[in-house]
Amino acid sequence: MTKRPVVRVVVSAVVAILLGSGVGLAQSGNCGREGTWFGEGDSGITWMATDTRGANATVGQFDIEWVSIDPTLGNFFPTSVRVTGAKGVWKKVTQRKYKYTWVAYGVAADNSLVVVARASGFAILAGCNRANLTYTLEFFDPAQNIWTDQPGFTATGTAVEKRMPLVVVH
Repeated sequence: MTKRPVVRVVVSAVVAILLGSGVGLAQSGNCGREGTWFGEGDSGITWMATDTRGANATVGQFDIEWVSIDPTLGNFFPTSVRVTGAKGVWKKVTQRKYKYTWVAYGVAADNSLVVVARASGFAILAGCNRANLTYTLEFFDPAQNIWTDQPGFTATGTAVEKRMPLVVVH
């Protein structure tokens, strides 16, 4: 009679370990954007992004920290000395496809705004731990309305993100 409670505890522990490690998510197909991701664009820019859930499981927001980026974008913006982290939003389109938009700013040494960058595109999950991204990157003059005006310059490309694994060193 004491075996049933022990079996329940063992089964509960195994389920908790599988769900906590991401293995349960991978096997169930219940993957999503929530989590921390390392990304690399086709231009060589790298970043770390943290995606969080919004009002429900189909929308959310994210923060991007640039790991390696040329803030002048190859001297396209020679006065820009730094790029702010990006803030963005995402929305689930299908089980594996998400659309997103983010905004970041190019700031000169005197803290004046040089450029506003907006990116949008799609992230397609290739398993639970990898996403293939397409993007359109648009640059606006700081005096422009980025939601209604046409950008001064546009570029397109691709990127890859990999989910940060949980690593515990004993």
